[in-house]
Amino acid sequence: MSVTILLVVLGALALSGLVTLRHERKAPPIGRFVEFGSHRLHVLDLNADSKGPPIVLIHGASVNLRDMKLALGEELAKTHRVIIFDRPGRGYSSRPSDGWRLDRQAEIIHEALGALGVEKPVIVGQSLGGAVALAYALKFQTEMTGLVLLAPVSHDWPGGVAWYNAVSGAPVIGTVFRWLLIPFYGPLAAKAGVKGSFAPNDAPADYYESSGLSLLFRPDDFRANAEDLARLKPQIIEMSRRYGEITIPTAILSGTSDRTVSHKRHSERLASDIPGASLDLLPETGHALHHAETPRVAAAIRRIAAGQTAV
Repeated sequence: MSVTILLVVLGALALSGLVTLRHERKAPPIGRFVEFGSHRLHVLDLNADSKGPPIVLIHGASVNLRDMKLALGEELAKTHRVIIFDRPGRGYSSRPSDGWRLDRQAEIIHEALGALGVEKPVIVGQSLGGAVALAYALKFQTEMTGLVLLAPVSHDWPGGVAWYNAVSGAPVIGTVFRWLLIPFYGPLAAKAGVKGSFAPNDAPADYYESSGLSLLFRPDDFRANAEDLARLKPQIIEMSRRYGEITIPTAILSGTSDRTVSHKRHSERLASDIPGASLDLLPETGHALHHAETPRVAAAIRRIAAGQTAV
């Protein structure tokens, strides 16, 4: 019986590996790799010869750099240099053992920007990427032109994390879950998740495919994403005590119909905490505001790049 079970497990692992390869064939790297120290980040560098302040886009949970490219990258690259990273452990970027820390992700992105010769960027973060952008500003604001936060996670919230993110971190069971269930179950549930994230707005018809969302269902990528979310709240609580230290031009945008990150619990409180920050609430707009209201969001980013804060 034990030999039979072993063969079944090995067969399932082999099938899981094939599924992972299929995900990567459908969504291969679209940028280049920046290597420094022990780190290797996948980066897309658009309009690198532009002379204005460069714009750095930091994606949120579950997605990868393709999400920011689709929503804002090509639009902003008409006027500015745009740098988009796969956050550490996501997409095709490597991750250290403490890569779940917001300040560590900020440090790694800062090092990568130095390797690319990027100076005085506007840092833009969406959702969990907004939390990373806040951590970046708290460490490196003297080296920034400004900060733009899109539906950012910034303050405490009731409840914990989704059950599947908690299970992912469990010893033994988590490994089995990521390798034997997620590669097959994840894609089946993902499209409903996309609909919820965009609601009440519609997602682009081919969003699941063009965003490379299936990369999330690789075991290592899923583990990193789950760890980011499971360890987020204590860091946010600690970091929120320091937002008054941010003095650079800051714009905050949030959808009033966001079902994922409450604009009242996060963006409105954050606007009160950061001196001089502007707050733009977008009616009838959900969590994916960078897709639903691209012109308005891009205009806000360009204002910050030009040294203006008024909405």
